[in-house]
Amino acid sequence: MAIKAVIFDFDGVVINSEPLYMVAERRLFDQYGIKVPDEDWKYFKGTTENDFYQLIMVKYQINTDVHKLIEDGRRYIKEEFNKGVDYLPGFLDFWQSIDGHYRTGLVTSTSASFLEWVFRNTPVRNIFDLIITADDVYQAKPHPEPYLKAFESLRVRPEECVIIEDSMTGIQAAIASGAVTIGFRCDRNDRDIPKLPFYADNYTEIANILSKIG
Repeated sequence: MAIKAVIFDFDGVVINSEPLYMVAERRLFDQYGIKVPDEDWKYFKGTTENDFYQLIMVKYQINTDVHKLIEDGRRYIKEEFNKGVDYLPGFLDFWQSIDGHYRTGLVTSTSASFLEWVFRNTPVRNIFDLIITADDVYQAKPHPEPYLKAFESLRVRPEECVIIEDSMTGIQAAIASGAVTIGFRCDRNDRDIPKLPFYADNYTEIANILSKIG
């Protein structure tokens, strides 16, 4: 069946935000005297804001008001984004090559309010036919609901979609949705993601995969 839609995760797939989140999260953890083991960082990727703060409060026994913790975290993230968030290399060229040929969607665990802040305050813009945020669903990734909702809104079947994801939770959601899933590694050393027929380290490789299956 022909591919009709390409759906993107946001952080680490469309924008180069993962290093910025890590810096902001380190600042937050330092504030509370927490040393995070290297192997723990992978659990933060792809989580919603609420899930992230609940996870770290329990895991590291942070003794503070959760609203204060969230306020500090949001401030650090915005400060790091203001220093220079932008599209990942190759994304805009890839986008131009598919624009008008496929329906497009953005499915993210980011909140709608923060996404709107990004669109207003950084070079990143809303260029997608559809956006699904954490506020639009009852069950976040790794549950497939965000992607199933995107399929419904785009009026496509799962097998007519390609999803590009980079995190464990995101890839699990994409696989469970029934869509063709590309694991996007983006030249990182992180290989701790589920096994898939398709992996890519950059957008040139993604374009080659799409040309073969689309």
